[in-house]
Amino acid sequence: MATTGAKRLRSKDILTNAADLIDERSRTHGHYDLTILRASKLWSDFLEREIDPMDVAICMGLLKIARIMEARGHHDDNFYDLVAYAAIAGELAVKDWHDLDAF
Repeated sequence: MATTGAKRLRSKDILTNAADLIDERSRTHGHYDLTILRASKLWSDFLEREIDPMDVAICMGLLKIARIMEARGHHDDNFYDLVAYAAIAGELAVKDWHDLDAF
């Protein structure tokens, strides 16, 4: 994926940038829990079947993988977003969505 003269991405930097991105986007776009829960309800209604919030985060990660494949890795932010969605999916996998105090 790397091209001659391209800067090298380091795994630790990707993780740090992804964590910063989660914080930044939570401030500017609202907390991801509620956004992804809302998306899961919208997707469920549209697709006429239950879509779990964790599935939304995984599907968003898959979209980032598709972008990485299309761009041949030339956009660092796709890697940051992919890692962020994976981390969010991991958190959502164990969240009790019926416990409103969890928000």
